[in-house]
Amino acid sequence: MPQDDTIFLKTKVDILSFFNEAQLRRITPDIEHCIYAKGQMILLKGEVTTGFFIVKKGKVAVIQKSKTGSLVTQELSTGDFFGEISMLEGMTATASIKAVEEDTEVLIIPHASFQTLLEMQPLLKQALLEKASSRKTKT
Repeated sequence: MPQDDTIFLKTKVDILSFFNEAQLRRITPDIEHCIYAKGQMILLKGEVTTGFFIVKKGKVAVIQKSKTGSLVTQELSTGDFFGEISMLEGMTATASIKAVEEDTEVLIIPHASFQTLLEMQPLLKQALLEKASSRKTKT
């Protein structure tokens, strides 16, 4: 399973594609696999997160309020990620996340392993912040 995760991270998660396989293999044994039913909440806004989440299979909905107060939903699918703001800035979750499809699989990279990735590739933090910023401008 860790080898499969290494290949998945390298080929399907654009933000991690610049890591080599040896670097990714350092963290893949720590990855937690979670399967969610359609409609099941994965993360609630305001919750303290302890990992970096990556959609491996299925789709999730990111639910948050816009500046005008209306609910905005964005869908994330295979290779997309969430929880980066909480991990980088030590904040609680800024949105709620819900599984949209049955048997949605999410990989969770624990905090310590996420920190290892940041130490191996300092540019990762900037890339994640830029991605988060572009998501905010869509709401």
